[in-house]
Amino acid sequence: MSGEKITISTVLGWKLDSARFAGADAMNAGITLEAESLNADKAVQGSDSYFGDAAGSAARTMSTKLKNEAVTTGDVLDAIHKQIDTTTAALQSDIKSLQSAVDDVKESEWNLFYDDETGDVKSYDSNWETIKKAWGNPASVAWKTAACLNLGANLKQAFWDVQETDKIGARNLATQLEHVSDDVKLALAGIPEDAALRDILQKYQVDATKSDIVVWPDSTLLNLIRMYKPDMQSVEMTVEEKAAMDQLCNPLHGGNPMNYMKFNEIKDEAEAFGKDNKYTAAYDGSKDDGHGDAARHAYWNARMTQEFGSDWAQKYASAHEGVGGNGPQREAMDLKNNELGRQIGLANMDASKDDLKTAVIAAVDHGDAIVIHSPNGDGAPAQIAWSNTVPWDQITSPPAIDIPLPGK
Repeated sequence: MSGEKITISTVLGWKLDSARFAGADAMNAGITLEAESLNADKAVQGSDSYFGDAAGSAARTMSTKLKNEAVTTGDVLDAIHKQIDTTTAALQSDIKSLQSAVDDVKESEWNLFYDDETGDVKSYDSNWETIKKAWGNPASVAWKTAACLNLGANLKQAFWDVQETDKIGARNLATQLEHVSDDVKLALAGIPEDAALRDILQKYQVDATKSDIVVWPDSTLLNLIRMYKPDMQSVEMTVEEKAAMDQLCNPLHGGNPMNYMKFNEIKDEAEAFGKDNKYTAAYDGSKDDGHGDAARHAYWNARMTQEFGSDWAQKYASAHEGVGGNGPQREAMDLKNNELGRQIGLANMDASKDDLKTAVIAAVDHGDAIVIHSPNGDGAPAQIAWSNTVPWDQITSPPAIDIPLPGK
């Protein structure tokens, strides 16, 4: 559910049964895994009578370790099941409140309607038509306006509550994968043979936030920003990411809402650059985990460094990766390319946008950036690689949500 630009009608059409079925599947998989691992370990632990030397002892020790890791993984699957149930129950309640707010608008005596994307409430009737229907009473316009404002505020809040629950639930679900044991994480990661790349893969990781996932901005700041950017949508963030954005944009924390316009402009510039460059011109898939994607991250951080400083750019970009459930290859790629971009930005603080793009392309061509590919062919585990060692069209995209590596 999270990740799409949703509307009120989309939310009211949501069917949550499939989510519950997925939760039940996760729970059953966890039960099966724990039962099979316990039975296997029981058999190994009973082998001392015929396998009693040092090798037997080592096998039993390893079996205990593997059993414990399997039990931990089973617990993670059960936690996923519980998180799905918790989120769907909360969404049901929020959707019921949203439906009630919609009904209040439709049943109003003032012939009202609402904007499906924002929740703004207006009347189909002009002020003159309203006065005519009220037998010439001019006060009816004020009453209608008050109804629009009041019902609109209720509808916006109900809509925002659904989005908050949806986004936070989705990220909390992803962060459950962080609780898989470190040994399992390392065993499942595609480890490069190159020592420098191996170091980057393990170093450029962040642990998931220990705090709750939140939604930013809150409804008050959201409506303030929408004065300048009407299509602004709340997004899920870590507490650390929210703190960075509040520092930049929230007047209550010393920020300026207009900074969001610049922040969003830079984001749009970077996304456009990531889709339209010499790499994507040759191979469109390069925009995802390839050279075009590397250029996007580097340019994004270079521009943020120019506008907001390297410290803030590092604070925000690193906090952005702390939502949890990120695949290790993609996280290492993003963090390394973000760092490269900040270095380029610091070295070119007064450069034009075009000159900055030229510097980024040169760095990617030189092999200073990281991309992802499968060195052993399609279907093989994805690994990080230097950007000058992989042809532009030989990129592999790992799963969007994957078993993470321990953070550094």
